[in-house]
Amino acid sequence: MNELDLLKRLRDDVPDPDPLVLARARQRLLTPPPVRRRATRPRLLVAGGLALTLAGGLLAADVVRHDSSPLPGTVADASTVLADAATQAMAHPETPIPPGQYRQVTTLSASIYEFGPDHKFRATRLDQVDNWLPADPTSQYLERVVSPIKVDFATPEAKVAARKLAPHLLQRPKARLYRVTCRGVAIEPNASRDALNAPCTPDWHHPTAEFFAKQPRDPDVLLAKLRTEPLFKGPQNRLQQAREKFTPVDQKAFSRISGALESAILPADLRAALYQAARKIPGIQLLGDVVTLDGRPGRAIGFVDNGYRQDIIISPTTGQSIGTRHVVADAPLLNGESNVSGHLRPGDIYNATSTTTRITPTQPAMK
Repeated sequence: MNELDLLKRLRDDVPDPDPLVLARARQRLLTPPPVRRRATRPRLLVAGGLALTLAGGLLAADVVRHDSSPLPGTVADASTVLADAATQAMAHPETPIPPGQYRQVTTLSASIYEFGPDHKFRATRLDQVDNWLPADPTSQYLERVVSPIKVDFATPEAKVAARKLAPHLLQRPKARLYRVTCRGVAIEPNASRDALNAPCTPDWHHPTAEFFAKQPRDPDVLLAKLRTEPLFKGPQNRLQQAREKFTPVDQKAFSRISGALESAILPADLRAALYQAARKIPGIQLLGDVVTLDGRPGRAIGFVDNGYRQDIIISPTTGQSIGTRHVVADAPLLNGESNVSGHLRPGDIYNATSTTTRITPTQPAMK
């Protein structure tokens, strides 16, 4: 045994470092310290005292360069987190809905709203949607929308201006209850007869348990299928056709994965396959530890394209998708124009959601 052998065995008993810790260390070594400058306004807005700042808005800088591209090692780290989430998803399937009971799905959504001349004023609006899903996925279900729960104005001047320019932001929260078909059509007095009587044809836009059961579990086959899924259902107008044509296939796949993971009827093996498929998308990023709108801890996986980053927030203990974020990125745009209006800047979270589910024996009564 020589000196090199001794050195190799010196720290055999020390466990491998956490991938996220390694990524942060790489960032500190490879990125020069930022130029200190006085901030003119907060990058992130707080909605109703909830955690819209989402910690990840700060951690993103730990694993992403200033141009939003991942630093060396962060794609591999994202892949590791997704692989762990796939394993956890298999161990924590959704609780079956007993006959006569419901799965209540509650979604909080916070979004930036700009109004006034040249989008001068800004507010953050918080909404809530509850769905009561029955055991029979083909039957109608109830949906309650409370909008807005709360509105936070960026400045006192914005609140004063809203009285004239955006009075709807100052209205008291209103709860509206709808009956919804399995195709996602709300039954209202103005709902068309064709929409109400159309047969239930589930797809990735409005899936059912039977639809999910038919999807491939092989990650490669699944990803290939998701890359060809259309963004819009049914006939498309010119704007939708243009978006369909110019949206990269990987963005289509990542968006479809994000939407499917939010479904409360997703079987565990397909959830795991979706995570494994996401691992194969080039450019995925690990944003690190964040919190959802309702304060639950999670890890964010992001994908940047055409000026924004879409994040999936994953529970570190169950592998469930517990929230999403859309963040203005510092990436080049396909058409050279901003895909968001007003004064949004890189780093602004312009939409965030959190999702919770529970089994309940009751649902609201339709009046």
